[in-house]
Amino acid sequence: MRQLLPGVEWQPGALAIALERGDILVVSGAPRTVSTLLLIAKAKWNGARVVWWGHCWSSTSKPWRASIRYALMRMADALLFYTDQEVLEYRLRRSAGPDKPTFALNNGIGTREISRLRKPFVASIRPRDLLFIGRLTDKARVDLLLQALASPACKMMTLDVIGDGNCRQMLQQQAGELGLAARVAWHDGTADEAKIADVANRCKLFVYPGSVGLSLVHALAYGLPALVHDDRWTQMPEISALREGRNGFTFEQGSITSLASRISMLLSDSDVLDLASLEAIATTDETFNTEDMARRFLKMLSELAPAALA
Repeated sequence: MRQLLPGVEWQPGALAIALERGDILVVSGAPRTVSTLLLIAKAKWNGARVVWWGHCWSSTSKPWRASIRYALMRMADALLFYTDQEVLEYRLRRSAGPDKPTFALNNGIGTREISRLRKPFVASIRPRDLLFIGRLTDKARVDLLLQALASPACKMMTLDVIGDGNCRQMLQQQAGELGLAARVAWHDGTADEAKIADVANRCKLFVYPGSVGLSLVHALAYGLPALVHDDRWTQMPEISALREGRNGFTFEQGSITSLASRISMLLSDSDVLDLASLEAIATTDETFNTEDMARRFLKMLSELAPAALA
């Protein structure tokens, strides 16, 4: 991508894509990428069908920006969102206008290797308590988790952190200042699933205090019950993988007291965690995995193909 102006991008070569009647063009729905908008216009001119693939709402969305995105979506013939929940939310939120075919992938990860590496979950015998996996950025709010761990409610509980990011050094310093150095294990960010499994298989509960995305799906695939904050509108679309009270739980957003209390309560009830683990695995076996995403994508194309040739 090339930046033309602040907030305005151009993708070299995009307009050279050959398009004709009967084609289906799927674009990444990015209002700031001018070349994509012109490519959509080219597709429509040449008689191709256009699918807008993107978020309906994400953690950084604002109503005015969303309204611009929704207006640009009208250029497309069909919409492809990240999750089933977003399809429902879009239908409730969209302004007056013609209905379009709307699909969802339930954005997920490859789970075959995780299924092979995953160990049986018995909370009462797992040696470690909490797991965080993801990029260590402001959005993750790991600082809240460290403060919760330092509270009396979470005395002696342990945390494993897998990830790198611009906040890592600050967070390690914070952990030391809070007297948590012996209770927090820092692991480098890695795409090596065997290394991730070695840590995840020893933990009882996944905690993500900030705006969670695919990290939630990753943890559920390991059979880890999840604890995330309760404000859906400041979460990423993958929050729809959470089944409140079944595969995961919530705490009051931004509240250290609520977070510490929920951690303490959940870790004291192994039976609840064991049942939630089964639900977590069932969730990612059914959907939020790349195989189901592929099936859904192909089904969308099969439904749009006759119209593209009409």
